[in-house]
Amino acid sequence: MKTLLKSANAKINLGLQVLNKRDDGFHNINSLILPISLSDKIEISQSEQYELTCNVCFDIPMEENLVIKAAKLINQRVGQNNYVKIDLHKNIPSGAGLGGGSSDAANVLLAMNEMFDYGLSKSELADIGKVIGSDVPFFIYNQPAVAKGRGEQFDFADIKLQCDVVVVFPNIHVSTSEAYKSLGRSSKKIDEIDFLQAVSNGKASYGKIINDFEPHTIESYPEVADIKNELVKN
Repeated sequence: MKTLLKSANAKINLGLQVLNKRDDGFHNINSLILPISLSDKIEISQSEQYELTCNVCFDIPMEENLVIKAAKLINQRVGQNNYVKIDLHKNIPSGAGLGGGSSDAANVLLAMNEMFDYGLSKSELADIGKVIGSDVPFFIYNQPAVAKGRGEQFDFADIKLQCDVVVVFPNIHVSTSEAYKSLGRSSKKIDEIDFLQAVSNGKASYGKIINDFEPHTIESYPEVADIKNELVKN
């Protein structure tokens, strides 16, 4: 029985702008996304049916979990029906904007492509991934990138930050839809920040790197402001 182990790492949006609202109801964004070392662990093995075990209770039907959706979608794409058992160990907190679920789904696509010799390119895997979620294609390539469009268009870049990244998760879950709504964006685009230029010296230039969701988040959860102030102070 074939078994594969995958490490599904998280990401951070080092900078994020919501540029305007689109005709389809979504928003165009400008975001600098970086992979980080915090990761979930996934073990995938052949099975006689789709199975999922996890150290975290998601309180949703198994079929709605992104890893099972990914397994089914890649089988549909290649016209196969190779069932898998997925053992998922979550370390990335859910609802934290770190892309844990998307990374898990992307790594299931990568693992099954390898396990069953489907022969799909990264571009083809990314095409499957964007059906699951806008962040999934990013994790197929797993390289620093500027994301545009709905977040599914990537310009990959060679970025090496000469600093450590500290991630603080105060167990707060921010509604993405509410955050977008708070901005009240129209169809007219705001001016884009050149995030790549802001990190060209290997460091994130404080003041040039912004996140448009920050004001809404701080207003809704004042403890986030306390955390930020403490980080800035240090």
